[in-house]
Amino acid sequence: MKITTLLENETFNPKLKSAHGLSLFIETKGKKILFDLGPNNYYISNAKKLNIDLREVDILIISHGHFDHGSGLAKFLKINDKAQVYVSKLAFDFHYKKVGMIKIPIGIKKPSDLSRVFLIDDDYEISDDLHIYNSSDINMSFSFDESLFSSTNGINQLDNFNHEIYLTVNENNKRVLFSGCSHKGIDNIISKIEKDAELTHVYGGFHLSHYNPENEIQKNAFKKIKEKLNSMEKTSFYTCHCTGENSYNLLKTDLKDKISKVSTGSRIEI
Repeated sequence: MKITTLLENETFNPKLKSAHGLSLFIETKGKKILFDLGPNNYYISNAKKLNIDLREVDILIISHGHFDHGSGLAKFLKINDKAQVYVSKLAFDFHYKKVGMIKIPIGIKKPSDLSRVFLIDDDYEISDDLHIYNSSDINMSFSFDESLFSSTNGINQLDNFNHEIYLTVNENNKRVLFSGCSHKGIDNIISKIEKDAELTHVYGGFHLSHYNPENEIQKNAFKKIKEKLNSMEKTSFYTCHCTGENSYNLLKTDLKDKISKVSTGSRIEI
């Protein structure tokens, strides 16, 4: 399995564009998978520079309904005429960031043609080796960002992130979890998914960039996450995007070589 980070907040290659968001290209023995699209079309130009043909993508997965992960879906559907798209049925609800009394839209636009869009409302098996996990049964014990809201059926509420979905890929006795932002808590997500089988790798954002160690509630929540990751002795972690530099360094102190940071252009073979 090969994983190329098409877009992330940072880049080590000046020829590649970066932006706040995430887009991963995953090559397995049988499928080519695009996991998230980022906030714009930078993933398209980066793919070209990395000699990746997006027309050959078989599966697109959008991890949740925020623009920095799912913008440009209509553009992708024009480029690629065959990929099946998997996204939560709640992803196209109205999602917004609240700053004072101002509501700033941060959602993604529903395409007019949904013929290739599969709306996820439960755990789903794409194949024996590819599984999508729904998040509605995961208890979000704590949110590190209480400015994020959603509106479902006209009801405005603090976002519970039931529109998150996750992917696991099984190949060569490896089981890899992909998560876009892990708003539900990476520890909670792992606890659900590892019930089926042990994870060898976890790849994605951990949404810890807002972590305030002076806040006792946040401090306890972060400690719980760190303890969970540290307990997984046979698992390697690749993180990026919304994990945050300070939080990454704190995790690195305990996890050491078990955790690595990736950025735009990173290529990992598992």
